[in-house]
Amino acid sequence: MIKRSDDALQGMKEICAYANRSESTIIDWKLKRGFPASKIGGGIWESSKTAIDKWKQGQVEKDDPEKQAISKKKKKR
Repeated sequence: MIKRSDDALQGMKEICAYANRSESTIIDWKLKRGFPASKIGGGIWESSKTAIDKWKQGQVEKDDPEKQAISKKKKKR
């Protein structure tokens, strides 16, 4: 038997529960915003808590004008 990591999410139901969003939202985010989930053999979705948390943080930073300004300043240096 293969031991599963506590970080792993397997199946759309687990991914939706962790992200607190519907399946249609997850798929939309995957297609349009690069949400970190993949279909593996047999059409089973998988992701990880770490990847989702990192992605969410990136989305927050993208939408935060103050963080965008700081990022632009860093790039100019």
